Amino acid sequence: MQSRSQRRRRILKQCIQKKSKIEDNAHVTQEIDSDYEDVSEMEEDEHIQYEDEFDDEYESEEGEINIDSEDEEILQKEEQTQEPSQSTQQQQQPLQQQSKLVRKKKGMEQESQENQKRVWFYDEAENLDFDNRAYNMLHRVTTEWPCLSCDFVLTEEEQQQYRNKEYHKMNKYPYTVYLAAGTQAAQPTKNQIYLLKLSKMHKTKYDDDEASLSEDDSEDDNLSNDEEGQVHLSSVAGLKCGVNRIKTMNGQAIAAYWNENGDVSILDLNPLYKKLLTNQQSQFNLSQLHHKVFKNQHEGFALDWSRLKLGDLISGSVDGKIYLYQLNNNDWIRENKAYEYHKGSVEDLQFSPIESFVFASCSTDGSLCIVDTREGKHKQAQILVKAHNCDVNVISWNQVSATLVATGADDGCFKIWDLKYPKNDAISEIQFHNKAITSIQFQPNSDSSIAVSSEDHKLSIWDFAVENENNNVDDIPDQLMFVHQGQKDLKELKYHPIYYEMIVSTSANGFNVFKPTLDEEEKKSEQSEEDQAQIPVIKEEDLNKYFQQMSIQ
Repeated sequence: MQSRSQRRRRILKQCIQKKSKIEDNAHVTQEIDSDYEDVSEMEEDEHIQYEDEFDDEYESEEGEINIDSEDEEILQKEEQTQEPSQSTQQQQQPLQQQSKLVRKKKGMEQESQENQKRVWFYDEAENLDFDNRAYNMLHRVTTEWPCLSCDFVLTEEEQQQYRNKEYHKMNKYPYTVYLAAGTQAAQPTKNQIYLLKLSKMHKTKYDDDEASLSEDDSEDDNLSNDEEGQVHLSSVAGLKCGVNRIKTMNGQAIAAYWNENGDVSILDLNPLYKKLLTNQQSQFNLSQLHHKVFKNQHEGFALDWSRLKLGDLISGSVDGKIYLYQLNNNDWIRENKAYEYHKGSVEDLQFSPIESFVFASCSTDGSLCIVDTREGKHKQAQILVKAHNCDVNVISWNQVSATLVATGADDGCFKIWDLKYPKNDAISEIQFHNKAITSIQFQPNSDSSIAVSSEDHKLSIWDFAVENENNNVDDIPDQLMFVHQGQKDLKELKYHPIYYEMIVSTSANGFNVFKPTLDEEEKKSEQSEEDQAQIPVIKEEDLNKYFQQMSIQ
């Protein structure tokens, strides 16, 4: 049995590089030598360059442990015939082929017929020249090996804001974010878990036209600062195969991940995270970190943590089995009995945002299912929606309006469903992308905004609160707000849990961290209202006194 997720996984040799670096609008700001077998901390000099001096030992906080590295024979003939990766010079050039499509919001009112079905067909996106003004911020990161999946790790302060559902537009730059990711290396034993710290990420919107900076931008957004973005990378070696998907536990430095061997592992990344707080880079072996492994007969991709019940985890595999895991006395226990109601591979899972005992699943059998674990029925879902006539690859449960669930399919179509009416058709159906949908997510603090990525190398952002005015240019719907391009073979996107409109996307040629320019008209409107509010109100009696004084004179 082969799932769509298995088919999408490729070893992308042209993207394999022996350097990890971050680029601020394609200008290399830092290079980290990652071509090593053993571990050492890398000291940072004043020029942000790293000198690697390796010992024959792995480093841990408790001491030094000798690890016998596994001898591996490298096939030189394959390397000689392997296509060369993109040159460093090409990577440092501006992203000429990256296209953008930005549509301003034309209204925020709901349509009168809220449940009206909408279908749009779109063959090929318009290619436009890349413009920095399309993004408030855009930073690109490449790593030694491509990653299928990534997730954010939050600081303690950010975790508190996340629990309180506090979201911030955060116009005060620069940003600092932490990312966990799992690799798909050419050789199984080369695979690693990455933990990256991306810091000093400033606004890049005006990089091409510094003379046009407004006073407000210069003061509020720290745009006059020319310092370049930085990356610090720590990793976990000792993996025996590639990582299919990785999820952090509510932003904590604890990650669950699927691997190609069919194992679901839970890994403590806190030793790496604590070092990165002070910009110390390190590599640990998997045996040095606390982790627990659950064996399965088949591999999988579906994985999710509960936001409502700390420690609850759910996984789904290509043989249609779904398992629940619970934290008990600081240890995870998996239920013995699996849920088996799908007729195909389980492709994605999500816990309900309002009920800890409810989860949603999708499958290659074309269905979207909702399960209430209190029912105790492992062979039947409580709600079954025939969502698509092909594989359903991904789902997203709206965090604000908990009755809305989005599905993305193998034919490039994505739909939005209202669970109050599970027997009705989807309330929205969009056929914009021309290849399989690989990731989909509602914006965390919005009931109407959603981002979608596809194998057609595009990431689109939609806002269904925008009124359909039936005056679309080139048949492009008004609800389409933005199209991000320039990444090859997009695999996954993630909205930052608290930073408003920040997205990270992972692909064959690395990560992009960006904030699209979407709300310029809204800002102008807010500023206009503020200006009007500052106009003093003159009372009628004061005006009459003024006229009397004028007449006396």
